[in-house]
Amino acid sequence: MTRTVLVADPQPLFRAGLRTVLRELGLEVVAEAANAVTAVAEAEKHRPTVAILDANLPGGGILTVRRLLQRAPETLVIVVAPVISPDGLLAAVRAGATGFVAKETTARGLGRSIDSVLRGEAAIPRRAIATLIHEFRGGGRQRASVGGRPLSLTDREAEVLELLQDGLTTKQIATALGVSPVTIRRHVGAIAAKAGKRGRTGLLQLVDVA
Repeated sequence: MTRTVLVADPQPLFRAGLRTVLRELGLEVVAEAANAVTAVAEAEKHRPTVAILDANLPGGGILTVRRLLQRAPETLVIVVAPVISPDGLLAAVRAGATGFVAKETTARGLGRSIDSVLRGEAAIPRRAIATLIHEFRGGGRQRASVGGRPLSLTDREAEVLELLQDGLTTKQIATALGVSPVTIRRHVGAIAAKAGKRGRTGLLQLVDVA
């Protein structure tokens, strides 16, 4: 059976290199994407066996995992991140990802990760498993750091913060999440309050976006 792959990463050179590696591993790359919208559309069209998504994909890497699995629930998702962090790992797993690997992973390591998810196993770095278990026992909230200040956020607040850091406006975030701008403003206000700031303006100063 042919194993097909969708590669979603904003960097053309990285996609090209990964395409070569995957071909050597006996996998067929059936689609590529440079942003969230294209990734979800291509997944729905091609129904790949595995989707390899960049954690910092324009439009929201973690949000893409959720949207993609809504459109192509049979696809197995591996998130590739520049740094393996507890927050990033937890967010990816909560969104539905089966694997979470470092971007510097070798071809052999990536191959092992893909084989693991195809066997129905999780592909997660051993050093992060204990942290993952601890976080899931913590009551279903996500940790984040804004301006160097650790925060405990709900899943929705974490989604809003991620899109805010990607530079999306309140209206764009509302459209992406399928809710009203009023709801987004309420979430932003809650995040800002936890960060010790007032409103979107104060929060933007901390997350360093225009």
